[in-house]
Amino acid sequence: MRAIAFALALSFATAAAAEPVAVLVAIPIPAAMTQDKLRELFAASQPQYRALPGLIRKYYTIGDDNSGGGIYLFASRAAADAHFNAAWKDGVLKRWGKPAAVSYFTVPIVLDGTNAGAAPQ
Repeated sequence: MRAIAFALALSFATAAAAEPVAVLVAIPIPAAMTQDKLRELFAASQPQYRALPGLIRKYYTIGDDNSGGGIYLFASRAAADAHFNAAWKDGVLKRWGKPAAVSYFTVPIVLDGTNAGAAPQ
């Protein structure tokens, strides 16, 4: 009976590990930085994200609270953790003077709204 329970738990853990993960990152932006300058920095950073292992999509964001950052969709939690590691956190603190707020979300379903209004086939 224990072997069955262990195998069942392992299969659920494996399925959960394979789910995509969304990550919301918000970094306080210095008041002196304009949104135009932030957009320039975002544009310049695109090549590094195109090559990021496990990254499916990244939305660059500017918050109403004068934060900058992104909404990321990673193939797995492991891929997200590999990117948002201690060196990344240290780099954010060094560049921006404040730590980033990083929140993780399991993504059981992804809906592409492009075809949301299309008739079912």
